[in-house]
Amino acid sequence: ERTTGLHAEFLPPPPQELAYRCEGYGDFVLSVNRLDRAKRIDLLLEAAALDSSLELVIAGDGPDRRRLEELARARGLDGRARFTGRVSDAELADLYGRCLAVYYAPVDEDYGMVPFEAFLSEKPVLTTTDAGGPLEIVFDRRTGLVVSPDAAEIAQAAGWLREHREEAATLGRAGKAIAAEVTWDRAIERLLA
Repeated sequence: ERTTGLHAEFLPPPPQELAYRCEGYGDFVLSVNRLDRAKRIDLLLEAAALDSSLELVIAGDGPDRRRLEELARARGLDGRARFTGRVSDAELADLYGRCLAVYYAPVDEDYGMVPFEAFLSEKPVLTTTDAGGPLEIVFDRRTGLVVSPDAAEIAQAAGWLREHREEAATLGRAGKAIAAEVTWDRAIERLLA
């Protein structure tokens, strides 16, 4: 609809099958991404530099990893920003299960599976107003937090989630209700309707 003016229902494919679970709301914000500039991991690192209690786990690899690791060191985030590289499916499910929230704020992305994976683990998603496709399922104060693409706002939002864990859990459960509807059976049902 954005380019043609025509409305078409979008039927997302289901996320990968992992042992999704929620093991509470830990002390770290998780980022699961290919590490390149379009994913804006640097915004998350800058947010952590503004909030000394913000801990990050950054899972993934890519051409921007070295620059991001150098940025983390330059901002004094040693010990608070852990880069894991690629992780196994079991490790990924564990990270989703233990994190406080999931950061996913690409620049105007068409679509991404990370919010669905976060929701299946009952985690809220922290994204930005210009993220594009993720905004079709990440609703501010309903399934996550949506803020301007600004490090200070991201830091403030992460701090709010840390201070309001019950509300974070409520947002995550609301997201799970959305993600639970994304199945192949549901897609086939909609196509045949």
